Amino acid sequence: MDHLPEKDERKEDLMEETEAAPQRHQGSFTTGFLAGVLTALFCVSVFLMGWNIGERRFAKKDTSSVEETENGAEILTDPSTFSMLEEVKNLIENNYLNDVDSDLLSAYLFKGIAAGLDDPYANYYTAEELEDVVDASRGEYTGIGAVIEQDAKTGEFSVNDVYVGRPAEQAGLQAGDILEQINDTPVDGMSLNDVVDLIKGADGAFTMKVYRPTADEEFSFEIECGEVKVPAVTYKMLEDGIGYIRLNEFTEVAVGQFVDAAEMLEDQGMQKLIVDLRDNPGGLLTSVCDILDEVLPEGLLVYTEDKDGSREEYNSDRMRTVYCELAVLVNENSASASEIFAGAIQDHKAGTIIGTKTYGKGIVQKTFPLSDGSAFKMTVEKYYTPLGQDINGNGITPDIIVDNEEKNAVAGGESGASASGDGENIDEASDPVLKKALEVLREKIAEH
Repeated sequence: MDHLPEKDERKEDLMEETEAAPQRHQGSFTTGFLAGVLTALFCVSVFLMGWNIGERRFAKKDTSSVEETENGAEILTDPSTFSMLEEVKNLIENNYLNDVDSDLLSAYLFKGIAAGLDDPYANYYTAEELEDVVDASRGEYTGIGAVIEQDAKTGEFSVNDVYVGRPAEQAGLQAGDILEQINDTPVDGMSLNDVVDLIKGADGAFTMKVYRPTADEEFSFEIECGEVKVPAVTYKMLEDGIGYIRLNEFTEVAVGQFVDAAEMLEDQGMQKLIVDLRDNPGGLLTSVCDILDEVLPEGLLVYTEDKDGSREEYNSDRMRTVYCELAVLVNENSASASEIFAGAIQDHKAGTIIGTKTYGKGIVQKTFPLSDGSAFKMTVEKYYTPLGQDINGNGITPDIIVDNEEKNAVAGGESGASASGDGENIDEASDPVLKKALEVLREKIAEH
């Protein structure tokens, strides 16, 4: 579980967020490969640097110096480290064939430090990268409301998804369209980041030229960038007074979308509610607590403990918008904030958890802003359910275990539906987990 800043305070406060699924519109295979190579080279350099420093110290038999640096982070400011960096700098200046990008070199210096923590969730973000991370956590960004992917082999850009009611959809763009040109600039040979920057950098309306394979025809669309809220919720009223809400991710906008969906279902006579968290990778700690506050009575929702054992509790109040019993659907990809939600429902006996054991990410990352606008993220706490379940490495075991071999049987994810529209393709017959949830809730309705 990570914590990110909210609204206008996001550049100044400590930040926590959940490690979410990769943003497809923000990277490509080539970019990732280059980053991996640079990181690997840097880590090798750090290893060799550390080995040489250690060898020098032991050769001098200076045990006080060894004890001081073996505490860990002191190595970063040890004089020997600065000496080694000076050596590497001189080697680069005197021998390196190509020009050096000082910004890139600086960024990967700190990314290498994050890699050296042996923390899979640690990272360093440049100021530009931090903006993207914050936008992703909020679920809002300036753009056209389309997901664009780049083929790693051909370099071709395609539209993977178009959000309903957003600028791209309103202009006529469709999933499957192949991007050819933005204004007068062909996209051939560009990276995915370049294309995204070109779109976001457009001043007002711009022209996007695409090829549509299904029509074997080229189209040009006038599109204007705007504020886009990424759909976090899909919902639908099922039979027998059972409502269905799918939460794709616990972003900032997910809270309002969940409340809107719940109110719409209440107006349609909802008696019981299914909350689908399958394949939900997590999100904001504040968002999952705010949503739990809508469905649980007053009490403890989750608590965290840091390295010193200091405990922080997150509680719900007496104000609720959903009073009916729940069924919560989970699978092996339900992680972090999803596990907080399922664990709180389970411990409060407010519903039945159905599916397969969850991912098991019960640790908290905080992103600390640095003086130049960049930020450093690392794991700082563990979190526990109200009754003290340690989720990290263990996951949440459902009350009823049902394995769904037919993956992604329920619509959602990036279907483009939001809290203003119904979920689609919800098929009880082809989804055994949903089928079991409906059986359980129908029995409880019959009991009343």
